[in-house]
Amino acid sequence: MKPTQRLIGTLALVATLGVGLTACGPEDDPHGDSAGSSSSGGSSGSGGSSASAQPSKKPAPSDKASDQADGPGDCGAPPKLPAGHKMVEPAVPPSKGSLSAKDAKPFCTPNDWIYHGQGKAKYYLFAEDVKAELATGSGRTKSVPVGQLWTHAGDCMTNQSAVKPPYTCSGNIYDITLDSEGQINSIKEIWHP
Repeated sequence: MKPTQRLIGTLALVATLGVGLTACGPEDDPHGDSAGSSSSGGSSGSGGSSASAQPSKKPAPSDKASDQADGPGDCGAPPKLPAGHKMVEPAVPPSKGSLSAKDAKPFCTPNDWIYHGQGKAKYYLFAEDVKAELATGSGRTKSVPVGQLWTHAGDCMTNQSAVKPPYTCSGNIYDITLDSEGQINSIKEIWHP
């Protein structure tokens, strides 16, 4: 439903811009030369942001490292994560105490920014007291024991029918923070329609 709403909104915006461009010539431009290029910012990388797509819909990103995000859409500037946060995509189901995951980079699609794991997987250990959250919808999460998050992530990778509401498999992207020893001390599933 959300992609349809965005498509309709985009078409309305294009139609409005088209009318505005035909109504004003260069001499009567009400905004001067500085109007044209304001871009819509994708997302901030927070819980309600578009961060990943379902595997069946995800375009194939390149594995090249780049400061500029790739993609077929026009999303504006790539999202910026808060200091100390990192997006990752598990490479294999998490096991007790560890996670093997690829760094996830933003990728522009026609619908918004999404994240995809790229490069080689890195091995992470979990700190003793981990704050774990699972997505329950757009911008909403629920704190859960870290073991429940491991099970959920594994089910999303291997047996999606085992995942029960209010949870869904929404893209397999997680926002993590690391402690001073490089261990995961917080992990939050990122929701995407």
